[in-house]
Amino acid sequence: MTILTIGQSGQIALPESMREHYGLKPNTLVRVIETRTGILSTPLTEESMSEELKQELAEWEALSAETWNLLPYTKESS
Repeated sequence: MTILTIGQSGQIALPESMREHYGLKPNTLVRVIETRTGILSTPLTEESMSEELKQELAEWEALSAETWNLLPYTKESS
């Protein structure tokens, strides 16, 4: 789990390792999907949402807010 801060203009800066892993370059468009318990962002392509992503989204939505509270929380040093 990574803790990020939303800046004054609503921007979120993703860590370099995450950007590299997903091939995110400056000005990459992303799809933002609102779920019952949060938001999910994925790189926007002309392809339809993959079956794998649909399944993963369904699994995330199946989690309740109470389940998230069970996850270990460690505050990262700044």
